[in-house]
Amino acid sequence: MYNLGDNSYKNQPKLMNDATIDAIIDEVKQHCTKHNIPQFEFIFHGGEPLLASPVFYEIFVHKAIKKLSPQIKPIFNLQTNGVLLTEKWCEILGQLKISIGVSIDGPQKDNDSTRVDHQGKGSYERIIRGLKIAQNSKKLLYPPGILSVINVLSDPVQNYQHLKALNVQFVDFLLPDCTHQKLPPLKKIDNKPYADWLIKVFDLWYFDQHPKPTIRIFTQLIRLMIGYDEGFEYFGHQKNEFLVIETDGSIEITGAFKICGDSFTKKNLNINQNSIDEALKNDFYHQYYAGHQNLCQECQSCPIVEVCGGGFIAHRYSENNGFDNPSVYCLDLKYLIKHIQNVVYESLPSKLKKTLQLRPIKDRDLVRKIAI
Repeated sequence: MYNLGDNSYKNQPKLMNDATIDAIIDEVKQHCTKHNIPQFEFIFHGGEPLLASPVFYEIFVHKAIKKLSPQIKPIFNLQTNGVLLTEKWCEILGQLKISIGVSIDGPQKDNDSTRVDHQGKGSYERIIRGLKIAQNSKKLLYPPGILSVINVLSDPVQNYQHLKALNVQFVDFLLPDCTHQKLPPLKKIDNKPYADWLIKVFDLWYFDQHPKPTIRIFTQLIRLMIGYDEGFEYFGHQKNEFLVIETDGSIEITGAFKICGDSFTKKNLNINQNSIDEALKNDFYHQYYAGHQNLCQECQSCPIVEVCGGGFIAHRYSENNGFDNPSVYCLDLKYLIKHIQNVVYESLPSKLKKTLQLRPIKDRDLVRKIAI
């Protein structure tokens, strides 16, 4: 996650050694056994995880299956920029039952404005080449999904058309990681450019009668609106049950928090000496774990808190109040949720709306004032 201005990665080994792999898997087994957890998901992230050799993944997966199965089912995923994807990689990942996602930030002009290599060259053409190899591979477990950070300066219509042209089945849009001191492009506390961008994409997607991808940010919000008790880091009221193990064994919260400051996520816990339970009981880690429960006063009194859950906790950070703030994207989330709720409301039968006493969210419901 060196792209967020945290240079602590320079003090870590580039690759994880066998002792740390063993420590991770042993601790996962103890943790899952203690808490009766039937399955555990491993996500290989980066940096770029395909810079590791195939041998690393073979060792990790085989050890995990041997030590955890059959009592605990291990699930494996990998997020890549796609540049290094080859048919051989697809064959290896398929054999190991590692599902993959590819990161790409829109059409070529938009992607290459942010996703560049160390020589400053855009990566779009190489990403597309890798994506097509993965899509055409008969070896992978599932077709790759797309992870895309929103570039609010880009054209949302072109972005949606681009995703359709790529023929992907699953898309996850991410809001740029930020804090109240480090705002993303065009963003002010009292404007909503990201809502405006996403609303245009939502309308295209929702009313599209042709085959289209699942877009998680939209499907999750709709499901939360109709009462499903689910969510993820961005929305809802589920616990944030992710921890990061760095190459040196350091236990950290997710990489997005590196936007909060250099070495912000470093709390001197290591999988070679400490347990997952120890990490979760640590005050710092617990803030993330209970990020949708421990909300500022304004969020607690908000009419849509059951849906947004305060938003992603990293986006609430300020130097003055820590995480005790509304999200930088609070206004964006409110107006995005209002729009989606209104559209879904209009599509429901009148009798059902009357029976359930539903009403559309109005602008007056969203009035607020932020003080950070």
